[in-house]
Amino acid sequence: MKTIISAKNLVKNFSNNGVTQTIIDNLDLEIYENDFTIIMGSSGAGKSTLMYCLSGMDMPTSGSVKFCSKDITKMNADKLAVFRRKNCGFVFQQIYMLDKMSLLDNALTSGLLVNKNKKEVIKRAKELFNKVNLSETTIRKTVNQVSGGEAQRAGIVRAAINKPVCLFADEPTGALNSENSKAVLDVFTNLNNDGQSIIMVTHDKKSAIRGNRIIYLKDGKIYGELKLDKYEKESPERTSELDKFLKDMGW
Repeated sequence: MKTIISAKNLVKNFSNNGVTQTIIDNLDLEIYENDFTIIMGSSGAGKSTLMYCLSGMDMPTSGSVKFCSKDITKMNADKLAVFRRKNCGFVFQQIYMLDKMSLLDNALTSGLLVNKNKKEVIKRAKELFNKVNLSETTIRKTVNQVSGGEAQRAGIVRAAINKPVCLFADEPTGALNSENSKAVLDVFTNLNNDGQSIIMVTHDKKSAIRGNRIIYLKDGKIYGELKLDKYEKESPERTSELDKFLKDMGW
């Protein structure tokens, strides 16, 4: 297995009114190519903070994060911004797209920051929109004119348009109903089956079951880990294995 991200002795502290709180506590973690890695844990366990440190969205207090063998914790803000743009894609619970632009233009704007060949970017965008089952008519609409599920799928296209080394998702189905959640999770599964490495933070078992590696955090440390086969379809055996793991973790 090829390691794409390696965190060593990772610590993240926050101070408030003179009180220091440790969110990530001397954590080591390897992220492997083509894995669909799920990060779970109770509220306050450090899930999102860990994801932000792994992606360079936030800097650890101490320790190192090597991403594609480059120590991103030693990069200055400008170099890190360029690195993230080329190597990371982000999908959040909130759909951070420009609401006066079409879904297509939102994706193109992101793509053209890395690739100046507009024809190539348009081709890539349309291929991805086709994969996420958004029609030509739909992608010409603005965020406010489509459903939450359609907007989130467009957000995944925007995140994936630059062929990132890793796609990071923070509770991507948190604001969606069950039907739209399934459609979004199907997109992530299909991307992973095509070779896209994914790290997803979630509280949701329906989301977690899509992963082949589930990491459980407690008090800023890795409390347990479950490895599964690549997701093909939900099965009683897979559900039972995840349920047992989460029960053992005290979830």
